[in-house]
Amino acid sequence: MNKSTEEQDRDSAEAGSRYVPLESKISRLAILSLVLGILSLLFFVLAGIPAIVIGIVSVVRVRRSRGQLKGKSIALVGVLVSIPFMCVFFLLWSLDAPPIPNDYTVADVRSAPAEYAESFEILKTLIDEDHDLPGAPAIGLTEDDLDMSAEIRGVIEDGNSAEISEILGFYADDIEKTWARMQGTRDVIKRLNAFADIADLTDLSVDSKIMYVNNFLELARFYQVYGRLKTERGDVQAFVAELIGLDSVFRKLSVNVRMFVPKLACLICIHENMVTANAIVNDTRTSMSTVELLAKHFVPLTREQMSLRNGVLLRYLMFKSAFSDGLASNTAGKVLLLKPNSTLRFYRNCCNKWFNAHRDSGEAASAILSVWPAFYPFNEPDPAQDHALLSFVYRCYNPHGLLYTGMLGFSRETIPEKSTNISVQADLLQIVLKKRLGREVSLKARAYSDEYIVDVENKKIFSPGPDGKTNTKDDIWLPINPTVLQLDSQGR
Repeated sequence: MNKSTEEQDRDSAEAGSRYVPLESKISRLAILSLVLGILSLLFFVLAGIPAIVIGIVSVVRVRRSRGQLKGKSIALVGVLVSIPFMCVFFLLWSLDAPPIPNDYTVADVRSAPAEYAESFEILKTLIDEDHDLPGAPAIGLTEDDLDMSAEIRGVIEDGNSAEISEILGFYADDIEKTWARMQGTRDVIKRLNAFADIADLTDLSVDSKIMYVNNFLELARFYQVYGRLKTERGDVQAFVAELIGLDSVFRKLSVNVRMFVPKLACLICIHENMVTANAIVNDTRTSMSTVELLAKHFVPLTREQMSLRNGVLLRYLMFKSAFSDGLASNTAGKVLLLKPNSTLRFYRNCCNKWFNAHRDSGEAASAILSVWPAFYPFNEPDPAQDHALLSFVYRCYNPHGLLYTGMLGFSRETIPEKSTNISVQADLLQIVLKKRLGREVSLKARAYSDEYIVDVENKKIFSPGPDGKTNTKDDIWLPINPTVLQLDSQGR
């Protein structure tokens, strides 16, 4: 039955009242693409690539939504904005810091005057060219001599007086024969002492060979063995002159030595000589004139003798040569966009901070340089340490430079602990010498404690060492004879 026109109109109105058209929504991905596109100016690919990917996904979804989603234009803007923004970021990120003005050169490495160059040639006669040779033939010591020396020194370090006397007596003839065989070496020591300064003319290049210093160590150690034998026999006066001559060579060389390893060797040899001198001073058979002679020579070490500046500076120059002329200029360096100027500034700042921490009073401080391009809005010269956020930013800015700094450089916080320990040992020997001579002494300590400790019961004078605790492995000490030094139970 057909409906009337009026009924059809009514049905149509009711149907129209039930139909609600769907409202289109803006795609969240489109908005995210735009936000990331803008952030790509600051975060480069970290934001730019996600902006492009998310923008493309958003456009596809909008097209397939049949009008339920909108924001295609927003997504496209996010994609299109991220590309030039990433380009701008890349250009800013690829910029290097300016070159270092008036940078360090070889001329800044402390060296002996030119008139002492011959001393280096004489010094090299004590070094074996072939390190595989048994023993140390350049200084007259065979492999058997080195084994004997090590055995005797082990007893000296850990044994009591009777045990030390026994082993010295057992090897007495061998020690004397070895000493006689070393006459040529002792003559070289005398020739070196004719120079007011001893040069180190090691080639300052990345490929330079480190001075073979093991012979120096063995020489000082055998002098210690021979000195103990002569002390045991009460016939030490002639040897003291030889000991002073040897120590003078190491003290002169330590001022000009260039690399860390030879410097450390000089300091260790000076330490061995102080141990030898201390044993002589603490023996009742040693005359006061001999003690006076030792006291005149074994004065406190100078700042130049202890300084590690040459080693720090040479490390920088070698790093600079390896990085600038090698890594930064080859194909890999260009592909990785290494920033040689910023890297060198960063490394030089590490050196300058060390120089400033150990400079003399009144000496001008070394400048700390900015590691950023000139117009970057940062001032901190050491972002890897001074500020957590800038540390992250700098690692993103110069990741490969920091990597090579760690690979080719030295610890940023170089602590000259060995140098300090030997300075403390020298202080202890000064106290022993003054007590033996009946002079006034001060126990004021230079490091690790307020005062040095005289332990009469255990027959030693010592510093608690870097850990600040007494009777631990890092104590710095010298054995003493309280009777010879005329010490009471309180160490006075």
